[in-house]
Formats: sequence, structure tokens, C-alpha cells
Amino acid sequence: MRKLLVATHERFASGIMETFKLIMGENENISEISAYVEPGFDMHKEAEKKIHELDEEDELIIVADIMGGSIANAFSSYIQSEKIHIITGLNLPLLIGLAQDLDSDVSTDELIENAIQMGREGIVDLKKMIEENSNIEEDF
Repeated sequence: MRKLLVATHERFASGIMETFKLIMGENENISEISAYVEPGFDMHKEAEKKIHELDEEDELIIVADIMGGSIANAFSSYIQSEKIHIITGLNLPLLIGLAQDLDSDVSTDELIENAIQMGREGIVDLKKMIEENSNIEEDF
């Protein structure tokens, strides 16, 4: 079974998950870590705990907020496993892209590739896009 873990610094994970649930509903295969909210939080221990909670047949896709941050770094020691995948640069379209096909027959590599593309396409300069579309309409 594929599982998804949203792991961020402070409350970014819990905030984006609230928005995600509003749009997509609950999903028991998605969990979150809001790191460093509590004093004494140890990211390496939390990462180890999450990895050891997995069943043998589980795959885990970890989505962290930033490349090179302590969260991605803590999980990177497990990346040699074919069942552990780490994506950085969390945004809502990326999260929705991962979740919508989490239970599908699509390969994990394809799922991740498609979701990353959705995440990238979700970053738009709306003013520029509207101006470009207006120019196209004027040409016809």
C-alpha cells in the first residue's frame, strides 16, 4: 500500500492538510508531521518512527517543504530503500496530484512525476497569464 507523509517545519503541514481535506476529503493513507512545534522535537527520531511504522509491503512518499532542510535530510538516510521516496517543494497542487492517484495502479515513479508536473503548473503569474490570453483573443 502506498502512503503519503506531509512533513514540514512548524505548522505548514497541518495548515496545508486542513485545506487539502476541505477540497479532497479525509484519506487514511496520508499523515503529517509538523516539526519543531513542541520543545525538544527530534526530527531524526520522528523519521525513524515513521519508517518503522510501515508494513513490509508499504511504500512511503514523503513530501517535505524545502530541499536541504532538516526534514528532507532526516529522511534521506532511508532513501536507499526502493520503498521510500522523498519530494521537496510542497504545494497544494502537488499534494492533490499525489493523493488523487495514491491508490491507483499507476507506478510510483509515474505518480510522482505527474504530481510534480501538477505542482509546477500550479505556480502561475496570473496577471501575466491574463494579459497573454487577452492578447491572443485580440489577434482573432
